[in-house]
Amino acid sequence: MTVPPGDRIRRILSDGLPPAAEPRPRGPVLRQVPGPDRTDGEDTQGAAARPRVPDELRERLAMLDRLSSRSPSRAATVAGGDANPGEGDEGVPRLPLAPPAHALPAEGADEATPDGRDAFSLEGLLGGRPRRTLRGTCWQVDRLVPLDALHGRAALRAGAMASLPLRAGERSAAGPAHLDARDAVFLDTETTGLAGGTGTVAFLVGLGWIEGDRFRVRQLLMRDYPEEAALLAAVREDVGDRPLVTFNGRSYDWPLLVTRWRLNRSAWGVVPGGPHDPTPRTHLDLLLAARRLWARTLHSRSLSSLERHVLGVDRGEDLSGARIPAAWFHYLRTGWGVDIARACQHNVHDVVTLLALIGRVDEAFRRPEGPATHPGDALGTARWLVELEAYDRAERCLRAGLDEATGSERFDLHRDLGTLLRRTGRPEEALDQWQAVARGMERFDRHAYEQVAKLLEHALGRPGEALAWTDEALGRLPDDAGGRDALEHRAERLRRKASR
Repeated sequence: MTVPPGDRIRRILSDGLPPAAEPRPRGPVLRQVPGPDRTDGEDTQGAAARPRVPDELRERLAMLDRLSSRSPSRAATVAGGDANPGEGDEGVPRLPLAPPAHALPAEGADEATPDGRDAFSLEGLLGGRPRRTLRGTCWQVDRLVPLDALHGRAALRAGAMASLPLRAGERSAAGPAHLDARDAVFLDTETTGLAGGTGTVAFLVGLGWIEGDRFRVRQLLMRDYPEEAALLAAVREDVGDRPLVTFNGRSYDWPLLVTRWRLNRSAWGVVPGGPHDPTPRTHLDLLLAARRLWARTLHSRSLSSLERHVLGVDRGEDLSGARIPAAWFHYLRTGWGVDIARACQHNVHDVVTLLALIGRVDEAFRRPEGPATHPGDALGTARWLVELEAYDRAERCLRAGLDEATGSERFDLHRDLGTLLRRTGRPEEALDQWQAVARGMERFDRHAYEQVAKLLEHALGRPGEALAWTDEALGRLPDDAGGRDALEHRAERLRRKASR
């Protein structure tokens, strides 16, 4: 016969305790709890011999009593009998897994919760099933999101069709120069701490990939520390050698997982993407693109800020990332799964946001001069395109920004366009841009005058005009400003050159 959990804990607390004086407690004074068989009129002579129980454990015992008495389905499961779902669940709090901006189906998981699962437990709140690996068992929850859905203002299908060029540091040695979203795994982790380091563990890993017309979001969860090896093995199986898409994953999520694989002596050997791997994994970090694309219009390029201002997503009552580590440790102490279930919902939102965001980044790359690119962001977008050697698109982006920009922002666009035109072998057009900066700014810009003189002397072979611009720069140069010697040296050299 299986002993109910509440009775097992009481038996452990009461067995084998000698009637000796209690040691002096190191923490707060704990209350005495009457035994389970005591009545109000019972003699209390042996009360001093009973153990003192913390308030937190008393609450846990009371909860176990309620589960044993009110939930026949749990009692049947513990005893190994047939579950009887639907009875005894009145008043049990369940977490409503609201869809992120109409993206997720109302049912949430595509795997039904087995009958007889305790509604107070994390498994009862999330659904899902055990995931068995060679390293043990962890918990797995799958959700299917239709690609026809919207995430805020962003269409998920646009993200599924994204194909982005990669810089040299983002792709493997033998990998393609572009990343197709349909080939990639979208990854986000929830960890026991935000600072990283050897002691930080990823207790929840969210993965997403495209299957036909749906986006599968798979969450792998360790319900206690012994399940970490199984979680890591499951991540290894699901990721394989596919490219990764993350947000700050190159600096945080992926290195943390690599560390945990090594500490668990994973059979993966040299982990692809690790520091000792000669062929690093293809990995697109959307944080780097966000810092380029929205550097001028957004003060923060955090994922939540991009959701609100770029994608138009409102999460509502979401558990913030800063509170997730505390929620995990509270779950380990009490077994109360509501906050961790909210953390899992937060993780689902993050993974779906990655798909929506890559579609927005792809749109900025393909149509940088389009209405989706704010004039204030044209500069950062063009610089990102220059890094990718997409010079034609960068030029279109800068010229579109000039049509809308005003003030100092306009002169920044002239500078970048002048630099780009000179790099692409068009010095005459570059000269117009630098002259617009030199003559248009009220404040003297020595760098713009020097660029004009260099283009006239070296690229266009007109030293006389270069000398005139250098003399003008010497006349406008403030007395307390530096660089006078360099300008005088340039003017003297140009005089000699022009006199030949």
